[in-house]
Amino acid sequence: MYKMLFFLTAVLLLSACDGVETPANLEPRLYVGGAVGVTRTEATVTGGIIMYGDTPVPELRFVYGADGRMDMSSPAVEVDGEGRVSYRLTGLTAGTEYSFRLHGDNGRVTLGSDTCVFTTVPNDPPTVTGLSLLSQGPTSVIVEYGIVSDGGEAVTATGCRIRDVASGDTLRVAASGNVGDTYRVRIGGLRRHASYEIRPYAANAVGETVGGALSIVTGDAVVLAVAGELAELIGGDVYGFTSLSLAGPVNGDDLCLLRRMMGRAPDGSATEGVLVHVNMTDAHIVGGGGSYGASRYTEDDVIGYGLFAGCDRLEDVALPSSAKVIEKDAFLGCVSLERIDIPADIVEVAPSSGCYGLQAVEASPANERYKSVDGVLFNAGVTEITWFPMGKGGDYSLPETVTSVGDYAFRECNITRFTLPPGLEKMGQGAFYGSKVEEVVMPARLRLIPTGAFQACRALRAVRLGAGTELISDYAFDGCPLEHLYVEAAYPPVCNDNAFSTSYDGLFSKCVLHVSSARLGMYKADGTWGMFDNITGM
Repeated sequence: MYKMLFFLTAVLLLSACDGVETPANLEPRLYVGGAVGVTRTEATVTGGIIMYGDTPVPELRFVYGADGRMDMSSPAVEVDGEGRVSYRLTGLTAGTEYSFRLHGDNGRVTLGSDTCVFTTVPNDPPTVTGLSLLSQGPTSVIVEYGIVSDGGEAVTATGCRIRDVASGDTLRVAASGNVGDTYRVRIGGLRRHASYEIRPYAANAVGETVGGALSIVTGDAVVLAVAGELAELIGGDVYGFTSLSLAGPVNGDDLCLLRRMMGRAPDGSATEGVLVHVNMTDAHIVGGGGSYGASRYTEDDVIGYGLFAGCDRLEDVALPSSAKVIEKDAFLGCVSLERIDIPADIVEVAPSSGCYGLQAVEASPANERYKSVDGVLFNAGVTEITWFPMGKGGDYSLPETVTSVGDYAFRECNITRFTLPPGLEKMGQGAFYGSKVEEVVMPARLRLIPTGAFQACRALRAVRLGAGTELISDYAFDGCPLEHLYVEAAYPPVCNDNAFSTSYDGLFSKCVLHVSSARLGMYKADGTWGMFDNITGM
């Protein structure tokens, strides 16, 4: 009986299961596919969903975090046509292991995939460029380098490693400042007549990178610990030096002795000095001491008026790297000097007269105020000429960028013909004073011919004034044997009372004035221009 009942029950159950369908409300299954595009701070996590029946697609998002916490969440992600999802994680920490999984919620149940892990790319030490030597003195150098990459971490230290080749001793000098990714380092305290290897370094939390070596050899120097010690250090051998390097603070007493060594006494008379090569790169001019000559006294970081005046044997001089100002006529009468180098920190320069052999005035590449082009000194933007070397000869064309010529910029120079750029708008007084110029064409934008512009130009024969000329200042052509003066201005320029006052006899009778044919009557009727005996149209 019992066996029959069991059989009937089994038959009924089997009959009920025959042809059963999958339930329509089975939950989806989530999965993760790994991380791709992993960098130091970003990664793309991937995954997907497998749907069963007609269950609504749940809202999906990735949860993730470091150290297995997964305490962060992405925004909701969209499912593509094949059930896949992805999201780009940002703001990650370099060199860190992250865990993530796909999370879903359809309002009825919360779903989750398996957990996957990835590790972000670790940061690197910084990358540095090679060194460039900006300037060098007997016991110091200024070098420059760049940091190409910080390696993903903030740079914590940078500068230069210095190794004394002979002793093997090493030291570090930290960079004192930077402009963008470029760093400058001044390295002092080096031994004289010694070889060094200098390498840039940069460090961050990951490590330190050391760049390639720059090899240098230092020269000779007299190092002053205290200003005023030069006489004691030199002793009785004042006239035995043809070359000398100075380092340390120097005052008026030191410079007075230096001038005697260069052949010039305080009163301007000649001495037996034969010093012709001077390196003051590591010297620091300070106020104090007596007069160095002509009742002139030192000021901090100033190459003073007449400091090298009359030193006609001086062939080359390296100025203090700490100098800020070069005053007018600091090199007055230095006829043997062929080149002057403007240090990096100079902010003000005035030219010197009487440097007849001067071929070049070169600004340090590190100087931010001045720039040299073919040995001519300009402001940094090459819009204003500051100092033209007297020793240059022939013809000269100013760069097209120049808009201003400084006071006495071409004083006593040997150029015979100038080509001035059309954009020139301003000219300083005495700009061509005493030069050998024979012909000048002034641009149309120049309105004012300044005081003494061509004074003492004893070879000047022809000048053409541009259409914009409005005023002729005093003594503009004093001492000029002009033969032809061309004036393109439509209306006669205003002339100061002494505009045509000159030590040259016969300007009005010998010089032909050329003006617009349509304006002949106007010029002839003018009280000043009408004084020219020969006025012709052009």
